[in-house]
Amino acid sequence: MDKTRKKYIVLVIVTIVISVIALIGASYALLTMTIQGDKKITLTAGILKVDFEDGNYINLDNAAPMTDAQGQKLTPYTFTITNTGNINAYYHVSLEEEATNTLTNNYLKMRLTNDAGYDSGVVQVSSYGTGTFDIKSEETLEPSDTVTYTLWMWLDNDADNSAQGKEYKSKIVVTSYDRAQPVPTAVDTILAKANPEDLDFNSATSEQQKEMWTFSHPATEQTTALTDYRYIGANPNNYVTFNNETWRIIGVFSVDDGTGNVEQRLKLIRNESIGDIAWDSNNINDWPNATLNTNLNNGDYWTNSLTSDAKSMIGDTVWYLGGSGSNNDVTASMFYERERGTTVYSGRSTSWTGKVGLMYPSDYGYATSGGTTTDRNTCLNKKLYSWDSVSDCYNNDWIFNSAHQWTITPHASTSDRVFSLRSTGYVHSNITSITNGVRPVVFLKSSIKIVDGDGSSSNPYILQS
Repeated sequence: MDKTRKKYIVLVIVTIVISVIALIGASYALLTMTIQGDKKITLTAGILKVDFEDGNYINLDNAAPMTDAQGQKLTPYTFTITNTGNINAYYHVSLEEEATNTLTNNYLKMRLTNDAGYDSGVVQVSSYGTGTFDIKSEETLEPSDTVTYTLWMWLDNDADNSAQGKEYKSKIVVTSYDRAQPVPTAVDTILAKANPEDLDFNSATSEQQKEMWTFSHPATEQTTALTDYRYIGANPNNYVTFNNETWRIIGVFSVDDGTGNVEQRLKLIRNESIGDIAWDSNNINDWPNATLNTNLNNGDYWTNSLTSDAKSMIGDTVWYLGGSGSNNDVTASMFYERERGTTVYSGRSTSWTGKVGLMYPSDYGYATSGGTTTDRNTCLNKKLYSWDSVSDCYNNDWIFNSAHQWTITPHASTSDRVFSLRSTGYVHSNITSITNGVRPVVFLKSSIKIVDGDGSSSNPYILQS
């Protein structure tokens, strides 16, 4: 991002000091917190004006670590942003931590709200990141409009003695952009809202649960160690209008465009099947030569079902075609490794470069959030072949839709079988000449932008080249 186009307003310094106070028999640290700022400060940058209504000190002397309920009863810090111009103003709110901090922010909790209806809920500060990180992604403020933010921050009730004698300081920073600020790419837009890998789904806010999750993967035979970002759960905010249809965003992945250039790109899957179609009418499980591949990339689907605008957004991608020699012993992570491996039936291809493919079994496996009786980790560690016996796994997986669906991954021990997602929730292999549902999958070019929408089913993302 071009930093010359940013205008920073430093609003207030938030200081949380953990004092060394010895209490005989006490097993918790004590807190002295001061949020510093002068009463009624007004700053301006371009067409944005920021008023500090509650800039006086907030003191919590010798207070014990707090429950969430207690923390939200503290006197909050409030600031108001006003657009004084006659054009839209663009801004986001971030925290900028001091390099000298000795207390890590995983001991802190916060809640941020505004009078436009935004509510972060109670979140661990560490879930946003460290250093400098957004606590409110980019927003638009129309001419003459105002928005008032309220921030609470407190020491987590679970803080232990390791927090004693430590100090934490950060600044709230508003970054405003002028009209010439480039629109961020679609990848940038949704990555800004991605959750860290170690955030527990059931502990996340409802807003966080709707966004992407981080997944780290070790190196495979065909790829280096990679990190990708995936939507999980029953109904995340991954709806997008593409090809004048409803598609879903599987996530953001580092992919090779076929020339050795690796970049982060958006991976989409059509929300509904285009029909029940054979994977290959000749009973051969080699994707580059499959009749379904021809249909999607050179035949009727590519010619008659994709608009010229949609075609222009799709980039060439290396699709890995490693197979698994087993149906019944493979978890999501094991499928991921084998998909990017080199074990295939004799003579089969291990990769293919093209535009339109299908989902991987691992895409389905990783998309679950688990449920109330079977948590996410239990589902991820369970063999996909046996998912039909655990409804929490597939009923909390947005890819599942009660229909047989083809994947792109071949069976490595047979010449004529490919893995498919079955209507009862498990993954199995089928002969390629039978018909299953087909949901085309594409990787968009890295330059594609999101220009409207929030990803919900009622307000899907709108894309632009």
